[in-house]
Amino acid sequence: MLLTAVEIASAQTGQPTRATADLRSATGESTGTATLTQAADEVLISIAFRDRSALVGTHAVQIHSVGQCDTPSFDNAGPIFNPTRKAHGLLNPDGPMVGDLPNLVIGPAGVAVYNLSAPLATLLPGPNALLGGRGTSLLIFDQKDDDKTQPEGNAGRRIACGVIMAGDSQATSNANPPSDGADLVTALSIAVMGGLLIAGGVLLRRGA
Repeated sequence: MLLTAVEIASAQTGQPTRATADLRSATGESTGTATLTQAADEVLISIAFRDRSALVGTHAVQIHSVGQCDTPSFDNAGPIFNPTRKAHGLLNPDGPMVGDLPNLVIGPAGVAVYNLSAPLATLLPGPNALLGGRGTSLLIFDQKDDDKTQPEGNAGRRIACGVIMAGDSQATSNANPPSDGADLVTALSIAVMGGLLIAGGVLLRRGA
């Protein structure tokens, strides 16, 4: 099977060609999951919403320069990702920034999955890489981006944020240890029970 240029670059650098962002609201509730996939000359972004009608209307969506999403304001996600030092806005003659993305435009019926792309970004090593360093985050705003006003297009409040992390959602989930005390107790209990069952089986075999 022939490998694509992206697959070859990934194999050479050891850099993943997929990433995810767990989007959370200002109250910490899950809004959806964004999957980012490296294509030949762009990063494809697919956002799967938990509630298809939650974001009906037009909303700015941008990639920001810090991989942090502290509620409720998401201020620590920093400014728009801008390694090329451009002005903000897809309609700005001095732009756009790498993190500038088209608005989310969702009709009255809502949508379960929304697709867009970041043509200036990459998941592979380079100055425009979304992975590495301080990381990056994907943010959604409560209003539309006018694509020209500094610094964020008059887009209003940041209403959802997700840290962009390497790998797919399943791998990311498996890689994280239980963060809740109850989850940790449950995991330890399962481990202890498993050990007791194994020990019991060994003793039974010896007795036989």
